[in-house]
Amino acid sequence: MENNYNDQFANDLAPLPDRPQFLKVLCILSFVACGLFILIYSIGSMAMGMSEDTISGVWDKVIESQPQLESVNPVEFFHEVGKLCLYNLLTNIASLVGVILMWRLNKIGFFIYIIAELATNFMGLDMNVEGADKSSLSMIFSIAVDLVFIVMYALNLKYMNKTNAAQ
Repeated sequence: MENNYNDQFANDLAPLPDRPQFLKVLCILSFVACGLFILIYSIGSMAMGMSEDTISGVWDKVIESQPQLESVNPVEFFHEVGKLCLYNLLTNIASLVGVILMWRLNKIGFFIYIIAELATNFMGLDMNVEGADKSSLSMIFSIAVDLVFIVMYALNLKYMNKTNAAQ
C-alpha cells in the first residue's frame, strides 16, 4: 500500500524534450535584459503623465546636464520621451513573449522575437524634438547586439517545433 501516486503514473507522462544548454543560456540572458528594459521603459513612460509644474521643476536640472536642449519645449520633450518609452515597453513585452515561447521550444517565438527586437531599434527615429541627441553609434551597437542574438537563436531553431510547448 506504500505505492506512490507519482510512481503509478510516471510511465504515462510523455518525456519533455531536452532544451539545449546554449538555448537555456540565451533565454536566461534575454529574460534578464527584457526584464530590465521593461522596468526602465515602465518608469520612462510615466513622463507622459507629468504635470507642467513637475516638468518645469525638473527642466532646470535637465538643461544643466544637456545645454543643447535649451531651445526645446519641455512639455513636448517629456511627452515625446514618454511616448517613445511606451512604444519600447510594448515591443519589449512582445520580445519577452517571444523568448518565453522559445524557452518552451516553440518556433513561432523566434519570429516574434525578431520583429520585436528590430522594431525596438527603429522606434526613436521619428522623435520630433529639436536638439535631442540621436546617436547613430548607439543605434548601430544595439542593432549589432540584436543581430548576434538573432543569429544565436537561429542556430537553435532545429530544436524548436511549431507546436511544442515544453515547460
